[in-house]
Amino acid sequence: MKKLTIIIILWLCLPLSGTADEISGDHSTYVQHIEQALIFMFQGDNLKAISEFEVALAIEPDHYEILHYLGMAHAQEEFWSKAAESYQRSLALMPDNIEALYSLGVAYFRSDQWEDAVVTLQRVIEFSPQHARGYEMLGKSLIKRRRYAEAVPILKKALSLTPHAAGLYHELGIAHLNLKAYPEAIESFKLAIAYGPTGYAEPHHGLGTAYFRLGDREKSRTEMQIYQQLQKQFAEYERLTRLTRAEPNNLDAWTELATLLMHEKNFAKAVQVFQRCIELAPNNANFYHGLSRAFMSLNYPKHASEAARKAVQLMPNQAILYNTLGSTYAMQGESQKAINAFQKAVELDSEEPYYHLNLSRLYQGMGNQKLAQEHHRVYEYLLSKQK
Repeated sequence: MKKLTIIIILWLCLPLSGTADEISGDHSTYVQHIEQALIFMFQGDNLKAISEFEVALAIEPDHYEILHYLGMAHAQEEFWSKAAESYQRSLALMPDNIEALYSLGVAYFRSDQWEDAVVTLQRVIEFSPQHARGYEMLGKSLIKRRRYAEAVPILKKALSLTPHAAGLYHELGIAHLNLKAYPEAIESFKLAIAYGPTGYAEPHHGLGTAYFRLGDREKSRTEMQIYQQLQKQFAEYERLTRLTRAEPNNLDAWTELATLLMHEKNFAKAVQVFQRCIELAPNNANFYHGLSRAFMSLNYPKHASEAARKAVQLMPNQAILYNTLGSTYAMQGESQKAINAFQKAVELDSEEPYYHLNLSRLYQGMGNQKLAQEHHRVYEYLLSKQK
């Protein structure tokens, strides 16, 4: 079940006028069911919320706000026809309820009734010309109906209201691609990649297609290879996510997931996964080391230092752990602590060139040119031996 975050507006559930004597027992029962439904909805138990809303509306059917909430609960469970029915009942009572109208358009879109979605969402933007989500869903609906020329200005308007929306740039790229406006399509797909999350695969497919149609086979092949690689990574992420849900104590699955997330540079999720790994194996230094690297990538050096120190405590003879610890100190401006850590890394593994490079850079920043040059010469020598 999906959890829905809502703002509970209590006055929706209470009578707007009348004395206490006028509040019947039936109305009190109605209010009780509404309050319970909203609690269930807030907790993410939409099926129970639906049941409570339906009981309440059987007592007092003419509450447009509650019918809208009922539609939202149905939508959370992807009961799209039921959601549309509830929104329609709400709109029959309050025709200018823009959010209910928008929600109806979304329900039509999700149930593949794209022409109905177009008509409904056009009304949304007529009533509310700055409704960004209305333009977005209308643009997507027009794409589904293959009305690409009409979709372009709608999507551009949506982007003017919500700049840097990767999904909108992708949809705009699709529209341009189908209109054979390939340079515009390429620009849109590149912006989708630039603003999108790590691993956003679809724009690469669009780019590959646009380049192919322009006759640039090399760029097309490159983009298609990226697309295929990202698709494989996504499939692996889905597999591991399902596995960790089904087997929450499967340490191997959590470890693989953490490795994948670090590779994809999804550091925020990697932090959560490493923390879960540590819960399952609290004496594994590698998990603390991974957590430290993820925190560093998110620019949280204090948290990174804490994790790196724990890794060193658990495995005090691993040079790389001291190198990471030194990097966390350097990020915080604690130069002497960083030098001590890097020197320990060199002591444990003097043949690793990058430990010397880190020392060289640190001494350079401190103005100690002699030691900076000394370690840089060692770095260059060791690097040449590896070639």
